[in-house]
Parts: sequence; structure tokens; C-alpha cells
Amino acid sequence: MERKRARKQQKKNKKIVFTVVGILGVGVIAGGSYFGYQHVQKKKKEEALNLFVDNLEKREFNKLVTAFSNDSFKQVGMTKEEVIDKYSAIFNSIGLSKIDGTIDSPLNKDDFSVNVKMDTPFGSLKDLHYKGEFVKEGSDYKLSWNYSFIFPDMEEGDKVFMSHEMPKRGTIYDINNNPLATETQYPQYGIVPKELGEGDTKTENLKKISDELDISVDDINQSLSQGWVKEDSFVPLKVLSGEKSTAETTINGLQVQGINKRYYPLKEAAAHLIGYTGSVTAEEIEKDSSLSGFDSVGKTGLEAQLDKELRGSLGGKIEIVDKEGAHKKTLIQSKVKDGEDVYLTIDGNVQTEAFKALNNLPGSTVVTEPKKGALKAVVSSPSYDPNAFVLGMSGKEYDAISKDPSNPLLARYSVGYAPGSTFKTITAAIGIDEKVTTPDKQHTIDGLKWQKDTSWGDYFVTRVSDVSPVTMEDALVYSDNIYFSMEALEMGAKNYLTGLKKFPFGEKMNVGIPMTPAQISNDDNKIDSDILLADTSYGQGQLLINPIQQAVMYSAFPNQGSVVMPVIKKDDKAKVMKDVVSNHAAQLVTQALIQTVENPNGTAHILATGSNNIAAKTGTAEIKEKQDTKGQENSFILAYDSVEGNYLVVSMLENAKDTSAVSQNKEFIQSLH
Repeated sequence: MERKRARKQQKKNKKIVFTVVGILGVGVIAGGSYFGYQHVQKKKKEEALNLFVDNLEKREFNKLVTAFSNDSFKQVGMTKEEVIDKYSAIFNSIGLSKIDGTIDSPLNKDDFSVNVKMDTPFGSLKDLHYKGEFVKEGSDYKLSWNYSFIFPDMEEGDKVFMSHEMPKRGTIYDINNNPLATETQYPQYGIVPKELGEGDTKTENLKKISDELDISVDDINQSLSQGWVKEDSFVPLKVLSGEKSTAETTINGLQVQGINKRYYPLKEAAAHLIGYTGSVTAEEIEKDSSLSGFDSVGKTGLEAQLDKELRGSLGGKIEIVDKEGAHKKTLIQSKVKDGEDVYLTIDGNVQTEAFKALNNLPGSTVVTEPKKGALKAVVSSPSYDPNAFVLGMSGKEYDAISKDPSNPLLARYSVGYAPGSTFKTITAAIGIDEKVTTPDKQHTIDGLKWQKDTSWGDYFVTRVSDVSPVTMEDALVYSDNIYFSMEALEMGAKNYLTGLKKFPFGEKMNVGIPMTPAQISNDDNKIDSDILLADTSYGQGQLLINPIQQAVMYSAFPNQGSVVMPVIKKDDKAKVMKDVVSNHAAQLVTQALIQTVENPNGTAHILATGSNNIAAKTGTAEIKEKQDTKGQENSFILAYDSVEGNYLVVSMLENAKDTSAVSQNKEFIQSLH
């Protein structure tokens, strides 16, 4: 009996256990469903909020509005299309360059907060807190829209206004405080629509204006159809300058106003060096968030390289006003900051005369003050008038410049060339320091061509003058390729390279002029054959050195063996590379270069003044595909003050046929004393 009662009790206990377990199981399932539901709801909220933030950042307003409920638009009396237009009108008008949004509230609630940062023309607009509520729309969550989702604190009827003040761009001055880039007033011609008349009278006046300004009637009508134009507006059409600086203003509707724009007094003479400015592009704004659509920026030359200090920063403010136009809130405000003036080492007079000397031939001239490293003139020819770019040119005018076979847009002073025989000066100095080259040493050379041995096959080094025996001075006076080939081979590639690498090969020259570093050879500045060693010794082979770099390297001679790196800003200090060659070597080379001028047989004798005050070396670098053929010849002249070292000139002419760099620059070089 007792056993039976025990078995009944056990069965009862099991039922209780099963019942409890069953209840717990149902609870777990219900709990899992609840938390799953919560997770789904949270995800839907997150999707809605991300839709708003992502498309606010991208400014894709047609997608942004889909994050909001339809009812919320109805409640404020707006359609989606009207909201899209409102966002577009406001955000595009205030010049935003970047928007970043961060969700800064948990998504398990019915409200939310987003922190937004915007980059404006006046700086970063930070800590914009967009707050709102989630609302259910069907099975999804949406945001409830109101005006504060344009800007916090905005209400119905409010508007966003931006005012700005343009900075004055800094002036670029030469060493004598004369402007190289400044501002001047130009006549800007335009139309006041109400004065054109009606019907045939208007048609006739538009035709007259078209002829007078050389603008098509279609282009004029396009300008007149802009959204902001009213009957009494002045609609600018064209700025005139140069020969065509005035137009007939008796034509009904045509008027003129003064407008200040960038101006370059030296025009063609300094176009490549100074460059020009123009309106900022979308690509430029994307690269530099400090820019705005209102800015004018440097496009080429020093205007581009020194743009940040010249430009200054825009002043102004973005504010919210109420429907009566009364100020409500300033979102951001900054004071205008004018650009800095820049003072150069360039001498405008020297720059102009150096340009004139080239007589529009394709070439370049660089003038330095070698003891200070100061660039006095940096010239490229042929050239163009940068003022035409500032004022705007037609496609036809631009094509005429860009497709000109003489390439007037090319800054030739930054292009690497084989320097030709001017480079023999460096070979001579290295040879002296290696104790291979001496003033008394002679080479007996027969004929006009020579090779080391038969291993060179059909390759020969050639020279112009059949002179023998030849000393170092003779070799510089007569510009003897064979002599320097022999000296370099005797030094050997290793020793010669060691001497060359003391010069600024491969180094950047920080003067605001983009250029590729000078090279000794194509293969990592190595000389891996006797033929390349011989060719390098007289300035050919694979040497590539632009005229600025050449002038810097040759500064070793008036500087007693030290190379002074270039500067172009007046207050900059030049880096000095001491003892690149010895003082002894520099003096011996200078004495030989004086004879290159004073000796009647010297290749630079045309520069002779009888006072031994000019040291010079000419050079010709021939570009040809194979030996025993005639190739393009580039002509060079190196000349410097042999007494005080006050100036050094490197000038180059491309494809010189009927002239040479030395004859072209004779009067200019002599005028530097």
C-alpha cells in the first residue's frame, strides 16, 4: 500500500515538472520572439536614419526625402518635390564642399539625434544637431520631417542667406618692388535689357552689339535669359583690353562698367614664370576643401605654386532669417583675410631684356646671382599674354595657342636637356680634383674623330677643330669632345661618377617651379659603358638637366667650388653645397673660360670686351637617331662675371639653325656688367 502511494506521488511530481518545463519553454519562445521583434524594429529605424544621413552627405535630395513619412510632408503643406527643391536651392547656394553626419543616439527609442558637420566657404560648421521622431508607416519606420531638417532652428517661412566679401589677392613684386602680378581696372561691357527696345529695334540693337563685341546673338540671348536677370539689370558680356579696349556705347542697351581683375605688367616676358589665375573648378574644390565657388585661384606658374598665401580667405556669413527678413540665427561667420604679398628675387628689367634677346625663338634663359643663389630672370620663349587668360578667351583663340607648333605654353626652363659642351666645365673640374687633368697635360689627337679601340665598332667621338696637341684650356677654347672623352676614360666611371654626384643631381630645387630632378643617366644615375662615359664627359649621353639646374651646377665656378642652391623669394636663404669641386679647380676652369671669350679662336669670342670680365662656354647638343646623320641641334651658352661673380647666365635655343645661343644673347650678356 505504501509502495502504491509512493508511485502515485512520483507520477504527480513528474506532471508538475513537465508543467513547469512547458511553461518555461513557452516563456523562452515568447521572449525570443519579443527580442527578435525589437531587433527588427531597431534595424528598420537604423535603415531610415542612415538613408537620411547618407543622402544628406551626398546631397542626393531626391533619395533623402524617401527617409521621411508622407504624412509629415502633408502636415507642413509641402510635397516631396518642393522639399527636394528647397534643399537644392539652399545647400547649393551656400557653397558646401563636404558634409559628415554621425548618429549619436541609441536606436531603441522613438526619437533620435544626428550630429552633422558641414564645410562652408567660411570654415567648418560643426555640431549641428538634427533631432526628431520615428513614425510608423506600414511595416516600416520613417522620420517625421519638418523645416529643422534643413538646418536646426529653422521653422516654416524661414530662409537661409549668405553674404560674402572677397579677399584681395596678394601682389607679386620683383626685387625692385615693381609688381609682376597685381590688379587693375578693365572696361566690362554689358547690356541693360530694358534699353534694347522691342521687336525689330531690339533685334537690330542685338545685331549691332554682336558685331561690336564679336559675340554671337545666340550667346548674348543666353546671357540675357539667366534666372537673375531683370529689366534694369546690367548683364556683363565681355571685358576688353589691349588694342580692342573700347567699344561704341551709343548702341541702345550697351553699357560699360569698370571691373578689377588680375594684371601682369610684363605680359609675355614672364608668362610661364608668374602664370595666371582663373575661376575655381569643381575638381579643385574637391581636392582642397578650403576653396569655394567664389574663389579665383592660380592656374599655372607661381600663381599656382604660391596660391594659398596669395589667395587669402573669404569673409562673410551664413544666417537664418524669419519670414519678415529679420535676423534669427548666425550659423557661421568669418572675417575676410586678404592674401599675402610675395617679394621675389626676380628683376623685372632683366627678365624683360632676357626675353627680348630670344626674339621669340624657341628657347630659355636663366639668370642668377650665383653667390646668393637668387634667380634674377627665368624666361621661356615663345610665350603668350597671361592677361588674355584672365579676361577669358574664345575656343578659337585658345586653339590657336595650344595647337601652335612652336608650343608657346611650354615652360622650357623646366625641361631636361642634354647640356652639350657647357658641361665640359664640370668634367674638367672633376678631372683636376682627381689629379688626372692638369693645365700642362697634352693629348695628341689626329683628325676629327676618335674611338678608344675597335671594341667600339663603328662608334666614334667627333670634334669640330683639328688641333693637336690639346691642353685643357685648348679643349675648352675649341670645345674638343675627344679631349674630354680621353680624360673621363682615364678617370674611370667610378671616380667620374663620384665627382658628378657631388653636384645636385636627383635633388629637388624648391623654387615654386615644378621640375624633374636632373639625371646623369637613365639607369639610376649609373654609367655602365665606356661609350656612355665618353658621351657624358662632353654633355651628351643620357644627361638631362634643365636650364635652371644647369645654372645652379655651374655656380661652382664663380663660387670658388661651392654650389649655391636657387631661391626665388626675396627673404629665403640659399642652401650651400660646399666644396663640390676645389677652389683650385674652379679657378683653373674660370681662367680657361676667360680665354674661350678673349682668344680669337674661342667659341665664345663674340662676347669679348677686352677686359677679361666674362667667362663663357658655348655648347651644342645634337639629338640624332644614329651616327653619321644630322640631328636637331640645341645651342647653349654659359656666361658669368669672372671678376665679382655678380651674374651667371645659361641660355638655350632649340633646333638652332641660323643663329646660336651666344650670338642671340651677345648684347644682353654684355649689358649685365
